[in-house]
Parts: sequence; structure tokens; C-alpha cells
Amino acid sequence: MKLRRQIDAVDRRIIHDVRERLKLAGLIGQEKQRRGLSIIDPQREADVISNIEKQATRKKVSVVFIKSLFRLLINESRKEQHGG
Repeated sequence: MKLRRQIDAVDRRIIHDVRERLKLAGLIGQEKQRRGLSIIDPQREADVISNIEKQATRKKVSVVFIKSLFRLLINESRKEQHGG
């Protein structure tokens, strides 16, 4: 079915983009370590959540779902910043 193949393609892009995000988070973690900064940045995390809430609202995507998804991404990014 064509629609399922399209969903499969979107899923592959999501996985690619998540991997890219985690790779960037790892690089940020290295920079934070070099500068002696804390891995956890509550203000940055609040800014990310605020920004994605706005984007979700504009795109008519459930804000509850998007916040939950991004909290998972932020937690995984923290692990990556600690060195995986």
C-alpha cells in the first residue's frame, strides 16, 4: 500500500533526524565539558519546550504529545552529552 510506504519513509527520516540531534548533543556535551559547564541547562530545556509548544500549536499537533516526545529527546540528549 502506497500510504504505508510513505509512513515507512517518514519513519526513516525521523530516525535519521533523531540520530543527527543526538550527535549534535554529544558535540555540545564535549564543549560543555571543555568549558566546565553543567550538562543540564534548565533554561535551555525550558526554551526548547516553549518553542516546540508554539510550533505544535501552529501545525495543529497535540502539544501534550509533542512535549512528551521532546522530554524523551532531551533525556536522551543528556545521556549523549554524558558520553553516551
